[in-house]
Amino acid sequence: MPNYALLVEYDGTHFNGWQKQKNLPTVQSSIESALDIILRKNPASRLSVAGRTDTGVHALGMVCNFKTRDPIPNFHKLLVSLNSLTQSGVSVKNVIEVPPEFHARFSCTGREYIYKLYYSKYESSFVEGRAFWVKSHIDWDKVERQLQVLVGEKDFRSLTKAKSMSGKRAVREIFSIQLEKITPEWYQIRIRANGFMHNMVRITVGTLLDIGKGRWESRSIDSILEEKNRTKAGVTLPPDGLYFVRAYYEDHPEIHELYKIPLP
Repeated sequence: MPNYALLVEYDGTHFNGWQKQKNLPTVQSSIESALDIILRKNPASRLSVAGRTDTGVHALGMVCNFKTRDPIPNFHKLLVSLNSLTQSGVSVKNVIEVPPEFHARFSCTGREYIYKLYYSKYESSFVEGRAFWVKSHIDWDKVERQLQVLVGEKDFRSLTKAKSMSGKRAVREIFSIQLEKITPEWYQIRIRANGFMHNMVRITVGTLLDIGKGRWESRSIDSILEEKNRTKAGVTLPPDGLYFVRAYYEDHPEIHELYKIPLP
């Protein structure tokens, strides 16, 4: 069966997350409904996805894949049809054929997110649903000094939702994490890992901000990780500022082509 990968962008404020849920608007439901119409004579399998994002979380470059009975002859026509039939807030940016064994979730070797932060005393028209407004003074140098402690293979039980981790393994490998200053008011934290647990990025960034605010005198990321206790870490930030940026596939270099969005 032919196998196809889609590059998808979406505004999470419109959806109850990625995963299909009965009687709720989700990204998966929107794309699959469109595919059912477009490929009614050439049935498609259900979508597999690199990251099943929660309600309110956005994506700039999500990868998903599906299989069909017969080859799809015209990718341009498929993209035009998908973008006309999916709900507002979803854009399908590109499509390529991939090897039969490619699976958007299980073939994925790395996932990258950013969390956007607006740092100002005064409100911005571009924050609601798009970023987290940081109203307190932050020692950004102090935040930056904590970042390298997070890099490597570690037990991140302290930095994930406690209920979701009952009896589960909490070891993940963070490949890189950076604090990026875009303007004096806009910052983002970029993090890439082999995988993330529930709310892991939102809790990690919330904890870094708490450290930068001076919430704790002696507590650091290192000591928080050693505790292996969610209650010792910082707040869970809202989903508004979280964006899935890119999925990585070491054994599938063809996915680089998927991220080369066609130009006019």
